[in-house]
Amino acid sequence: MTRTKYFDLTGKKALVIGAELPAGGAIARAYAEAGADVALAVLTADEAVMRARAVKRDIEGMGRTAAEYVMDVTLGKNVQVTMRQIVKEIGGLDMVAIAPDLFLAKPIEKISDTELQRVMQVNFNAHFFAVRHAAEEFRRLNQPGRIVCVTSVLGERGLPNATAYAAAHGAVHNFVRAASQELAAERIMVNGIALGWMDWMTDRISPDDEEAQRAVRFTAMRRAGRADEVGPLAVYLSSELATRNITGQIFPVDGGLTQHL
Repeated sequence: MTRTKYFDLTGKKALVIGAELPAGGAIARAYAEAGADVALAVLTADEAVMRARAVKRDIEGMGRTAAEYVMDVTLGKNVQVTMRQIVKEIGGLDMVAIAPDLFLAKPIEKISDTELQRVMQVNFNAHFFAVRHAAEEFRRLNQPGRIVCVTSVLGERGLPNATAYAAAHGAVHNFVRAASQELAAERIMVNGIALGWMDWMTDRISPDDEEAQRAVRFTAMRRAGRADEVGPLAVYLSSELATRNITGQIFPVDGGLTQHL
């Protein structure tokens, strides 16, 4: 692939958290295609590891190196220790993409305290911990850094029966804005990608539910998004040259959905 300097990550070291999920896997592959070596952090030590290994094989097929790790994003100390291990083993860190996703759709009165806590931990705390400790690593390496938080358009537009999920992503949206202000002086840029309805979201859009299908019909593109439409934007936002003056922004990949909802 011919790359311009703005999309060239040759020699860079990347970490993708949630690499077993469609968005994270797409970002990891896009980073590798742009020339980066990629550490793949999965959220759980189960079949997620096998999915990450499929991403690893694709990356190695491009001539880049990849390794998988397990990172419990709900515990700040685990994120810190695992990230330090990754940086040591891959020989540096230039960019981090954070792409966990735990969906929950229930009426507010039926959401248990445990479910609420888990949704917040996976969808918001993961970003907080990862940004905090990525910034720590960039400082230790005495270099700039790029951070991409993958979130949901429901952080901006709420829907019925999605109160916990929307609240968690609303927190991510404002966290990106606040963290970008705090870290900009250190040349650490923090931006977000907000996903609309994507073609893997069968857990939240039933083809038999007329109300749910409105979310697809309301997009300007009249279709769900695809994972391969997320990676190129992440590469752009992770390029030191391309994003010298871009931080604190949330870029929707939603087919125009939020212009209608």
